[in-house]
Amino acid sequence: MKSSIAWVLVVIVVAAAAGGGYWTGHRHAGKTETTADKGESKPEEKPDKPSATVSVVPIRKATISEQITVYGSVVAPPNETRVASVPFESRVTKVLVAPGQPIATGQPLIEVEGSAATTLMLQEARNAVAAAERDLQLVRQRYEQKLATNAELNTAENALRLAQGRLQALEQGGAGGPRQLKADAPGIVSKVDVQIGQVVPIGGPLVEIATEDRIEAKVGVEPSDLAYLKPGQPVRLYRTDETGGEAIDGKIRLIGHRVDPMTRLTEVMISLPQNSRLLMESFVAAKMPRASATGLVVPREAVLPAEGGYTLFTVKEGKAVKHTVKIGIENDREAQVIADDVAEGDLAVVVGNYELDDGMEVKVQETITPPAATQAAETQPAGAEPPQTQPADTQPAETSQTQPAGTQPSQTPPAATQPSGTQPAGTQPSAAVSPRYEAVDSSLISQSRQGIELFSAGMEGRA
Repeated sequence: MKSSIAWVLVVIVVAAAAGGGYWTGHRHAGKTETTADKGESKPEEKPDKPSATVSVVPIRKATISEQITVYGSVVAPPNETRVASVPFESRVTKVLVAPGQPIATGQPLIEVEGSAATTLMLQEARNAVAAAERDLQLVRQRYEQKLATNAELNTAENALRLAQGRLQALEQGGAGGPRQLKADAPGIVSKVDVQIGQVVPIGGPLVEIATEDRIEAKVGVEPSDLAYLKPGQPVRLYRTDETGGEAIDGKIRLIGHRVDPMTRLTEVMISLPQNSRLLMESFVAAKMPRASATGLVVPREAVLPAEGGYTLFTVKEGKAVKHTVKIGIENDREAQVIADDVAEGDLAVVVGNYELDDGMEVKVQETITPPAATQAAETQPAGAEPPQTQPADTQPAETSQTQPAGTQPSQTPPAATQPSGTQPAGTQPSAAVSPRYEAVDSSLISQSRQGIELFSAGMEGRA
């Protein structure tokens, strides 16, 4: 009985020794010593401060304009458009021009002939003339016989003249046979309103001709923007079917006072210069100045939307400075910023500003220089490091390997500068070769060995 109790105690001692060694080894895992003889542990490394790499641009003082961009098409103004028509109902037999075709004076446009109704009308006019001649002849005979008065004679003569005038108008208009209409002045065919075989009513438009150098652009403008426009104001137009094309300078000729019921826009007519080479009915974009102001100007990407306003980051002494600003006039590329703590020449962050917080350390990767015409005198050339960049002794932790001698923090030496008594240079300390781990392992082995000897002795005594 005593022998069994002894064996149980031996097993408990061995298990406790093994568990204690395992726990002690893992509890001290990851810790290193700088000096093996003294047993002094190396202090824990402090985490690096957050930092970011950014691109900046100097804030400049300039005049910025806000523009209105509207769209429309090239048309011929109504007061510069001529319409070819005939004074009788006609049938189209030939169409000799096409829309957009330039024409010269006397060039044939279209050929027509009288319709069936016109032919009947022509015959009636001829019959009316013949009847009026007979009536006038009878009245004259009666007048010579003193059987008719002067009034009756005058009425018969007027009826004949009226019938002759109607017949003459039809015959001269071409109702008696095919007629070819010709251009009375040079221009561009803006519209052909008919097709071959079509019957056109009296005076109906056949062909519309626009003066070549009098075409205009008709654009639609929001009614709320009309207050910023006035006749004679310059406008820049661009072809929508071209990318990077040259601008065409025009002027506002007419501002409408009616809202289109379909588009809910107001029509604005823009006169074009001669030889603008714009095609009829082509689409154009027009940019008109809405307002302008002089102030501090930055690229649009430098301003970030924030709750209750906008945020702008600048770089001073290697750290990000957060500014709450207001936006004045803005356009597609730039914006006017209004703030008391922002000045001309400050370096505004344009790339990397989404990652910044106030006071965060930054590294300027690139300084973007504005165009020479608008560059401030104190800004640096393109690619140069600004004078406000961070000094060497305040560089973020990730750039510490480039600092001058003597500025390296003593409490966090690199692995390559470990004392000679520790691990070889460039290697990371390992728990398997730590003196403390070696002592723990030796104690564990010794206790296990004693347990095995006691176990063997007990087995021999039991035997």
